[in-house]
Amino acid sequence: MNTEQKLNILADSSKFDLACACKYKHEPGRMRGDFGRWIYPAALPSGRKVFLLKTLQSNACVNDCRYCPFNQNRNHPRCTLKPDELAHIFMQLHNSKRVNGLFLSSGACGSADATMAQMSATVEILRRRHKFKGFVHLKVIPGASEAAIEQALRLATRVSVNIEAPSAERLRQLTSKKRFHEDIISAMRTIHRLRQEKNTRCQQTTQFVVGAAGETDREIVTATERLYRKFRLERVYFSTYQDPDRALEVFPLLFSDLPVEKKTEASEIFMREHRLYQVDFLLRKYGFDRDDISFNEEGNLSLHQDPKTIWARNHPEFFPVKVNHADRRQLLRVPGIGPIGVRRILSARRQRKISSRQDLKYLGVRTSAGAYLAY
Repeated sequence: MNTEQKLNILADSSKFDLACACKYKHEPGRMRGDFGRWIYPAALPSGRKVFLLKTLQSNACVNDCRYCPFNQNRNHPRCTLKPDELAHIFMQLHNSKRVNGLFLSSGACGSADATMAQMSATVEILRRRHKFKGFVHLKVIPGASEAAIEQALRLATRVSVNIEAPSAERLRQLTSKKRFHEDIISAMRTIHRLRQEKNTRCQQTTQFVVGAAGETDREIVTATERLYRKFRLERVYFSTYQDPDRALEVFPLLFSDLPVEKKTEASEIFMREHRLYQVDFLLRKYGFDRDDISFNEEGNLSLHQDPKTIWARNHPEFFPVKVNHADRRQLLRVPGIGPIGVRRILSARRQRKISSRQDLKYLGVRTSAGAYLAY
């Protein structure tokens, strides 16, 4: 194959990853670019979003992850891009202003360190030969050595090793080759330590595969809270692996050999992922902790009501909140008010009293929040 043919296969592989598929209507999500490849948004600490070409270095893999369409047991065309090939074609896309960053992952073709060496070589070419100073997200292969991880931290803007499942027991249902503590948690711990020791600005994230091992939302949320606390991650992402071309149909999980009791509506799958992202924001931005999140008898989040509204319903003694006197933490507990709305309220009330829902509307705060406020 030529370089273009290989990139067509490797970049299209990202269609199986639905991260960023769940979003509000006004937000950018993953999309097909005008050249047919998937483009992913990434939020910077400043709030600005960059749009990334997401591709694999190789889809050859020695692992047997049951959720992955490219594991060693599946029949799929295999190819690998050499570092200079991938760097060259990325710069073509970047110079034509189609993308402004790179999200680079890979199947584990050989050892973890051999795979990391190929990905790091690609980024090294971008940084040194092409003088590219933009955003690069580099996946860390589970089981990579400290030296390979340190090289990734030196080159990338953001690194991640996917946790995939909330526990060792759940991961064992998905793969016989990846080890939860020895390969994944150990890599996260190494990234966290090196970030502190080297004073690097490189960020760390991770991602769960949602629903692949029959795990509950409570398990995922508990693991998410623990990851933030132990490793100071910038983000945790959630991805349900499904066929995006059948998103409006009723369909089972992507692979029939995964445990599933019933067919699942696509809308339910997306809503489950959306609820997990809402909880993630409550943990990161709103001052909530794991004990503030409510689950049903099966240990899952409600698909019908958002977790913040459920908390408000379960704590009537907290309301109404006095909009002109409440502190930031109290205001963030009000359904319909987020961090931006809180900033606007705190700023506005220094100048004048907020006295009606119309005042809230003027500040860009949802008027529904007025039901929980006192003026």
